[in-house]
Amino acid sequence: MTLATTTTTSIPEPRPTTRRMGRGSLTRVGDIHVLHVAGSSYDMGYQHGVLLAEEIRRGPIPYFRRVVESLMGKGALGPLSGLVWPTLQKTVGRKVAREMPQFAVDTLRGVADGAGLDPQTFLDGCTMPDALMWLVARMMQVRGPGPAVAHRIALELGCTSAVAWGDATKDGALLHARNFDYHGVGCWPSTKTVIFHDPDEGQRYVSVAAAGVPLGGITAMNESGLSLTVHQHMFTDRTRLGGIPIGLVGDMVMREAKDLDDAQRILDEHTPIGCWTYVVTDGNTREVLCYEENPERAVAHRYGAGEQTFGYANIYLDEALGETEVDLYGSYWRHNEGRHRRANELLGQKAGALDPQGMAEILGDTGAGDCRVRDSIAMVMTVGSVVFRPEDGTLWVGTGEAPTSHGTFVPFSLAQMGHAPERGELRVEAEGAEAFERFRRTYVAYVDKDDLAEARAHAAEASALAPDQPLYASLRGLLAIEAGDAAEAQAAFDQAIALGHVDPERLAAFHLWRGRARDLAGDRDGALRDYRWCLGHYADAPVHRAAKKGLRKPFTRKRAAKIHVDVGMIDVVEP
Repeated sequence: MTLATTTTTSIPEPRPTTRRMGRGSLTRVGDIHVLHVAGSSYDMGYQHGVLLAEEIRRGPIPYFRRVVESLMGKGALGPLSGLVWPTLQKTVGRKVAREMPQFAVDTLRGVADGAGLDPQTFLDGCTMPDALMWLVARMMQVRGPGPAVAHRIALELGCTSAVAWGDATKDGALLHARNFDYHGVGCWPSTKTVIFHDPDEGQRYVSVAAAGVPLGGITAMNESGLSLTVHQHMFTDRTRLGGIPIGLVGDMVMREAKDLDDAQRILDEHTPIGCWTYVVTDGNTREVLCYEENPERAVAHRYGAGEQTFGYANIYLDEALGETEVDLYGSYWRHNEGRHRRANELLGQKAGALDPQGMAEILGDTGAGDCRVRDSIAMVMTVGSVVFRPEDGTLWVGTGEAPTSHGTFVPFSLAQMGHAPERGELRVEAEGAEAFERFRRTYVAYVDKDDLAEARAHAAEASALAPDQPLYASLRGLLAIEAGDAAEAQAAFDQAIALGHVDPERLAAFHLWRGRARDLAGDRDGALRDYRWCLGHYADAPVHRAAKKGLRKPFTRKRAAKIHVDVGMIDVVEP
């Protein structure tokens, strides 16, 4: 990857037009909405709703609700999915809502009222992530390895945190860089919002989010010099109702905590529904709190003067918590491990020379090997990127489409409560950006639009622009299989196999799918050769099971039409 190595200073833009609602206001800096909210919880929510009403309607909350309902309606819960899921959402989702503290309820009601949305519908959308995680955990308990629909919603939350301080940075200041990987590739970046919160009760803080996400419990920094990021842990059945939903405790930390002891106390006082890690830093003392938890266990790791860097992905450090995580999907797990390892390698390699630009470059890293996905930190679901310098309240926010860690990072100041062009922009550029943009369009077409033909066209362009990327060829092949295009699928997997892959499991999967393409083409002898090759080599367990099934009977067009491609990982969870 080719990266810029200098920090540039932007030319001040003409003063943007400001819209106001009570004590709140909205401006734009480039493609970033800059929202100021102040007052009571309801007032701040109402200002958010009024000033971003249009963006909220096309933002991540309605999007996520729509996608989940669409998938659930396709039979994820059996033939009565269309009836079962609405009932579950009303019962489970509203039980989640009952555990919300009053300030959160007031804020969300304010957003709905301000935006002219039905309050209950909006609240149901906000509780859906926790309700769905509870449901996925129950399905894992009852049915063993989770169904594909569970993975399609629950996976790919590949957030990365990288922290450096002391001798690792040029001036000793603590820097906290964060990529937020989440659903809504087509809507989160286009509604990205920096929110400056000035509550009647509590401290001022700033959050980096999207329209309709009014609380600061995911990615934020407060005026006491603390920054906070959250990571989710998948493939665990420890999710349990009765706790507090995600995003709310972090907001309490931002409002109330003056130091890491305060932050840990607040986290200790609340039991989660799901399985999470909070990375909280103190820019004044130059320390890090890594707080790992599930509903049954919480462990606080503290790092300070004896260390100088800390990198984190979505893998528990605590051994007991780690034992609750199960490797059910090899491509996702290898990516998690690869990203965690890569972040720490880069922090170590750059130690002593790290500055905001260097931290942004870590967020924009595309991996160490020949695969664009395996250990890449910048991914197709990287919808939010930020570098915090909490000591002086500066933050740099990534712009553009996913991955938002490629391109320009715009500076803001919590002390000034707004854009701070004098702090200088950061710029990260990456090789292969044109091909990756076609990959992003493939994701949006397939996941958001449910348009297989458009997705295939974009995937073909990505593969043509980066003919050395085996997974782009594989993506072409998987989409062709679903479309029943045996000739194109076989050609694509011929290319992927010829290119090879650093992970033997991927290569075995290429042979499985080429065998299936050959079955679709009527070449049973060729299909059997590929299935036997797959079985004779190291592979993920689901791939081996599929190859054994392929030996018994040919793969059919009816089965091909039912596959669902996990575009983000370029794989199929249950082949």
